[in-house]
Amino acid sequence: MMYVMLILLSVLTVGLAVQPSAAQLPVNHAYKDGNTLRIPIDANASEELFDKWLSQALSGLMAAVTSGRLDQLDEDDREEIHRCSKMAYTVPDHARCVVKVLDTTRHIKRIPTNVKRIPTKVVKSKRISPVKRKPIKRKIKEFIPKQNDEWVGGFRLARAKRSVQLVNRTSYNLTSIDDETFFSKVVRQTAKTIRKFKNKTDGTQSWRSAIQRIKHIGKEARMMAKQRKALKKRLRQMIDNTPDDFQDPRKAAAIRQMEMEDEDLAMKKKIGMEKKEEIRVPMKLVRESIKIALAATGKNVSNFDDKTLKLLSPRFLSIVPEEDPDDLVSSEVERTLSLPNLVKALPNKDQEAWLDFIVEAAGVSDAIDMTEKKQQQMREEGSRGPDGTPLYFTKKNVTDIFGDTERRKIETFEELDRLYTKSQREDLDKQGYSYLTLKQLDVIYGPNSPYNKSDSHRLFRKLRRLHDDPHHLIEHDIRALAEAKKFRVRQKDIALSPFVLTPLTGAGAALSTTVVLSPLVLSPITLSPAVLGPIILSPWVFVPLILSPRVLSPLIVNPLIFSPIILSPLVLHPLILVPGVFNPVILSPLVLSPLILSPQVFTPIVLSPLLLSPLIYNPMAGSPLVLSPFLLSPIICSPQYLFAVVLSPYALSPLIQSKLIASEVILSPNWLS
Repeated sequence: MMYVMLILLSVLTVGLAVQPSAAQLPVNHAYKDGNTLRIPIDANASEELFDKWLSQALSGLMAAVTSGRLDQLDEDDREEIHRCSKMAYTVPDHARCVVKVLDTTRHIKRIPTNVKRIPTKVVKSKRISPVKRKPIKRKIKEFIPKQNDEWVGGFRLARAKRSVQLVNRTSYNLTSIDDETFFSKVVRQTAKTIRKFKNKTDGTQSWRSAIQRIKHIGKEARMMAKQRKALKKRLRQMIDNTPDDFQDPRKAAAIRQMEMEDEDLAMKKKIGMEKKEEIRVPMKLVRESIKIALAATGKNVSNFDDKTLKLLSPRFLSIVPEEDPDDLVSSEVERTLSLPNLVKALPNKDQEAWLDFIVEAAGVSDAIDMTEKKQQQMREEGSRGPDGTPLYFTKKNVTDIFGDTERRKIETFEELDRLYTKSQREDLDKQGYSYLTLKQLDVIYGPNSPYNKSDSHRLFRKLRRLHDDPHHLIEHDIRALAEAKKFRVRQKDIALSPFVLTPLTGAGAALSTTVVLSPLVLSPITLSPAVLGPIILSPWVFVPLILSPRVLSPLIVNPLIFSPIILSPLVLHPLILVPGVFNPVILSPLVLSPLILSPQVFTPIVLSPLLLSPLIYNPMAGSPLVLSPFLLSPIICSPQYLFAVVLSPYALSPLIQSKLIASEVILSPNWLS
């Protein structure tokens, strides 16, 4: 599924702020850091957010794949797919719905995306002279029942002969898909000229793209209005349900602000309506005069006020028909000269060119650009703090916060956007996704990219089928997702990330990954249970482990200095090559957690039972066992100096080649040891 990463890289770029940072001091509320507003969240919330984004990205891809095939299904199958997708709450569930569509439409063959049609010239046969067609008149014959017709009761069963339509041609034209008529070329050139007059440097926008942008603008406007209405309703409910003594004045102020904005908008609409009414005053006078004149001539004027008045206003190249054609004089001429009928009479290529020209000449694209710019300004105004600080990522604040590495990630996608071909943009408009070219793959995965992944880069370049039939790879991965039980993002290992003065509270998810070459200094670990989180070559200095049990999370080549372990049981947690000084173990049972080649100085074990936790080649000094019974925990080749066993009974735990120097055993009976 590596190619699916192409649609997920932007998701990972957006998620920069939720990645846990070693140098960031977590707090419980948003705070200002220079010109940046930081909203800290813990590792569990970060992982959930990434899972949500990745799931949405994959579901979006699968929905795009499905939408191109739904027209091949009948109405019942489409309803079933919509029902299935609506009930899907996970990526595998959605993939199973898509697999149904793939299986149903498997017989449909796709044209490989890299196949180019060879332009050919028109070839006509000289030997065959043109033959004029004559209209064929069908003769009506009287039906005579045949003798071999079968009768069942009162019904005659007969097999009707299929009608065969013959098509005669004197020659056949083999045209190229890239061929254009003279009219199409003239229209496209005119559209380019108009764009030059408007100082537009980008290519001509297709009418399909304009329609998609209009739909997106309308959808976004409706969504913003809906969100605003829901927010006002929610704030009112919170104010009504909160006692007066606990009211937050900011909520009431927010409602007043929104009401003032709504009043301003209503006032602008009212002023606009008044201006329209002022313009209609002279037209109303003309209408009343014509109405009186028609009534004087005996015409019926009962519905005159509801009709549209036209004076010397013929319609040429109309786009839509009249709502009431009975009121038109020479309506047949207008219908013939209407734009839809004229466009339908043109070939497909000319239709596309003509519609593109209309969109450009009528200023539709300009109006769309202005509306999008206005919506963008509204979003930015609502997404800024009181001092104008953006509450979203920009290239500037990403660079200020995260440095040049994250800036290069943004620039990589800017370069990718510039490299999109015309066919790729058309694919994005029509089917919602497209495939990267070899050059674009180099930009994303090449050695100069911050997303450099050499193995994926080599695989994509060698994978011939990616260029011949990429749809097959998508279908293969969708089927693999459908067979999965659960889709979760795997959190990356922590490497080369030192933690200094960074309390790790509730960071169980982050510590349940491999930590390599990441020293911890003055960073207490509290309330952070860890599973399968080995720590390798990451020394701890003044790092107490409190209320943080660890399972299958060994410490390997990991010195500990002044790092007590308190109320943190260790299970299947070997300590290998972990020398330590002043690391008391208090109220922390050890189960299957041997100390191997880990000399300790002043590391007492207090109220911490040991089970199957031997000391192997592990000398210790000043490290007594107090109230810590141990079972099946022999001391092997581990000399002890200034050692004591106090009130700690033990069994099946012999001393094997381990000298005790200045050591005492006090009130600690033993069995089979």
